[in-house]
Amino acid sequence: MKKIKPAQIVNVVLIVVSTMVLLWMLNLMGFSAFCRWVPFYNSIFVGLWLFDLLILILFILSILKLKKEKITKIFKLVSLILSSIFTLIMLGSFIFLVSPGLSKVESGYTLNELGNNTLINSEGPISLAVASDPHWGSERSNKEARQQIIKNIGSSNYDAFLCLGDISEMGSTEANYKTAVKAFQENLNETPLHVVLGNHDALINGTGVFKKYFQKDKENFYNRIDLEGLHIITLNLLWDAEEFDKTQKQWLIEQLEDISQDDITIVLSHCFGYSSGYLDQDTGKNWFDNPDVIEEVDSLIEKYNVELMISGHNHLMELLKHENTHYAVIGTMGGILDSVSNYTSPQSIWMNNQTYGWLDIQVYQNYLELTYKDQSGKDIYKATLDNN
Repeated sequence: MKKIKPAQIVNVVLIVVSTMVLLWMLNLMGFSAFCRWVPFYNSIFVGLWLFDLLILILFILSILKLKKEKITKIFKLVSLILSSIFTLIMLGSFIFLVSPGLSKVESGYTLNELGNNTLINSEGPISLAVASDPHWGSERSNKEARQQIIKNIGSSNYDAFLCLGDISEMGSTEANYKTAVKAFQENLNETPLHVVLGNHDALINGTGVFKKYFQKDKENFYNRIDLEGLHIITLNLLWDAEEFDKTQKQWLIEQLEDISQDDITIVLSHCFGYSSGYLDQDTGKNWFDNPDVIEEVDSLIEKYNVELMISGHNHLMELLKHENTHYAVIGTMGGILDSVSNYTSPQSIWMNNQTYGWLDIQVYQNYLELTYKDQSGKDIYKATLDNN
C-alpha cells in the first residue's frame, strides 16, 4: 500500500463528512419510518448510501499498489471528484434541513397553550374539542372545511382544543405553521390549544420548526397534562411504534401507575393502533390496524384501564373498542378524506369516511360523552363511555 498523499487525506475527510451527514439524516425523528412507509424515498436514500460506498471503494483502489500506475491515478482522480461533489450535495442538504429550525419566531405568533395551570370551568363537565390532520400547505386539503371547523370550535366555549398533528404538509416549511398559528389566533377566541406532532410535521427535520410554534414549554413530544380529575397523556407516535422506545415506554408506565383508577385518562397520539382503512396501491402498505402500535402501546394502556385513546393519521372518523378501552380516530380537519375503505377493523363500532369535522368530548366524573360533529357543527354520532 502506498503512502497516503495530501489529496488523499482530503478525500478521506470528504468521505467521512458525507457519511456523517447520511447517518445524521438516518437518525432524524421519523425519517427511517418515512422511508419504510414510502418506498420511493427509501430507494433514493439507499441510492445515496450506495453512491457513498462506491466513492469509498474507488478511494481504496487508489491507495492499493496496482500494476498499472495510470489506473491508480484514474481511481484517485475519480474518487476525489465524486467525493467533492457528493459532499457539497450532502452539506447543502444539511444546511437546508437545519436552517428553518434556527430562526427565531417573529412577534405575534404566540398561542394560548394548554397546560397544568389552565383554568377550567368547574361548574360543569370539562369540555374538549379534538381534530387532526388539517394539512396546511397541501393543495388537496379542504381549506373551507378546515376554516369552518376552527371557527365553530372557537365559538363553542370549549375548555381546550386538542389538535393531533399533521399541521403542515411538509414540516420543514415554516410558512405553513405561521398560517396555522394565525388561523388559530383569529378563530379560536383564546381557547387553550394543545398540538401533537404528526408524521408530516416531522418531515424533513421539521421537529425543530414545529417546536418553535407548538409545545414550546415541553421537554419532549410526549407529555402529561392534568386537569382536575382528567389526565391527558400525549404520546409521540408518528408512522408506527418506532418512536416508542424504552425511555418513552418507561415514562408512560410511570404515568399510568401514578394515576388513580377513579380518575379518567385520555391518551393522544398522531398514529393510530386500531383503525379501519385501506391498502395503498402505490406502496403496498396497509393503512389500518397497526400491529406495532397495537402490540407495544395499546396492550399497555388497556392493562391500566385507560378509558380512551384518540388518534389521527387516517383521514376518517371512527370509534372502536378493545377490552375496556375505546379508540377514536378523527383525522378529518381538512386533509383529503380517505375515500376508499376496503378494511373494517374487527374492533370498529362506527365509522364515517365521507365527512369533515371534529370530536366533542364532555368529561364527567364517572363517564365521557362523545359526539362526532361535521364541519358545520351538526351531530353525526354519539356514544357514552364509562369510567374504567
